Amino acid sequence: MNGRDLTRLICALFLLQCVLVGDIRASEPQTLLEETFTAELSKDWFWGLGTWTAKGGVLRGFESGPRRHGPVKMRKLPLKDAVIECDFRLEGKATFAGIIFNGSQERGHIVHLVMGTDTMRILAHPKKGENVELLKQPNILTIGGWHHVKIEFKGETITAIIDGKTITASHPCVAEEKQTFGLGGDSGGPEGDKAGALEFRGLKISG
Repeated sequence: MNGRDLTRLICALFLLQCVLVGDIRASEPQTLLEETFTAELSKDWFWGLGTWTAKGGVLRGFESGPRRHGPVKMRKLPLKDAVIECDFRLEGKATFAGIIFNGSQERGHIVHLVMGTDTMRILAHPKKGENVELLKQPNILTIGGWHHVKIEFKGETITAIIDGKTITASHPCVAEEKQTFGLGGDSGGPEGDKAGALEFRGLKISG
């Protein structure tokens, strides 16, 4: 092999390496959102019910106001296949924390993960106003301690791992694009934080 051929071979191997590295990087999950909750929420957190504060790395919410509804805080972020992770905590009389994923305003809810003190549920919403319980099973969540949840969307399937326990369900609507998501649940009643509260931290989404 002469010097010119060797140079061509080295260039070809270098280009091949660049392509392989590019493919590997392209296949790695990309971080879409990472919330520290150390400062005021951005305008992408566009709507909510109840009282919410972000301070010291924790997003805290509790029921308040004339509307009898648990606290919920909504954020804009288009998602299809994705992984969502965070810690959550129930305080006082709080009974469950939930993460809900919605389509457009006209479409409404798509899928909802409910993590309660006694049950875990996955609810699908094939069309606006329609509820289908895909999964319900007994569970025990302690009050006052932090719990970890990891949700993965892959096509029509949602898989959630809560404190190492895996649940999964499938429905065609799960594959739809989720345009917004919300953190919330039941904080214990209309007496505000005297009744209870929900807390979230370490929110990270990749896809």
